[in-house]
Amino acid sequence: MGEETTQAKGGERPETAHDPGFLTFSNLLSLSRVPLGFLFLVVSDRGWLAVLVAGGAATDLLDGFIARLSGTVSRLGILLDPFCDKVFVLIGLLSFLPGGHLDWAAFLILVLRDIFTGGSYLVGLLAGRALPFRSRLGGKLTTGLQVLTFFALLFWPKGVPLLIVLVGAASVYAIIDYGMYSTRISQARQGR
Repeated sequence: MGEETTQAKGGERPETAHDPGFLTFSNLLSLSRVPLGFLFLVVSDRGWLAVLVAGGAATDLLDGFIARLSGTVSRLGILLDPFCDKVFVLIGLLSFLPGGHLDWAAFLILVLRDIFTGGSYLVGLLAGRALPFRSRLGGKLTTGLQVLTFFALLFWPKGVPLLIVLVGAASVYAIIDYGMYSTRISQARQGR
């Protein structure tokens, strides 16, 4: 049986019509970021922490690519990827609070986009109007800057304030872009 796809209105990407199952390799890559995030709470060596950051970034880059390549894209995987990203970033950054490497204001700026998009999705879901959860340029930029911030926290603390400002600016852009995109998709769905 071939894989069926449907083109959604409003410029959304095609969705897979069949469910490849939960335990696909791409979903396992996404899920691996959760224990990697928790390891930040027990690992103190900067070298090993850098390996955790690199591992989290690598699995984030590879999971969607492998899902598309292997034909195992699923709605669950589309939700699982950003959820695991948020868990990894939140726990990883929380681990820098006790040592004074980050203060609460910096932490909140660094996770602003994650809190907003996660909260917006949950509110939409509870209201019966699930918003599309799509990767956008602003989100990718924010994620990339978050990864750089992790490395700066480990190896270049003087660069952290600049990266916090850049992450904050990218987050605001991502929130505005995501909001405008979601509004267009919602309006297109209502016009069906």
